[in-house]
Amino acid sequence: MDHIALIEALGGTFATALLANVKAPSVSGWKEKGRIPDDKLIRLAPVAEARGIATRKQLFPNDWAAIWPELADPVQAEPAKAGA
Repeated sequence: MDHIALIEALGGTFATALLANVKAPSVSGWKEKGRIPDDKLIRLAPVAEARGIATRKQLFPNDWAAIWPELADPVQAEPAKAGA
């Protein structure tokens, strides 16, 4: 999902500004650039996921595990046990 579509799916400029704790002109700037800054996207991603818009893994496909390690598969995250 591109960032402009995400802003619209979250309710538009003003709603996204409230969710990101910024002023609406900042969100308008993001729309002009076509990109939400990573620190704000990290804040918006759980909201988008809770609303069924996009998952955190979809929004951060390359580094979601570093941002949200709790999303990693616990079976794969456990180190192999000696003698197992």
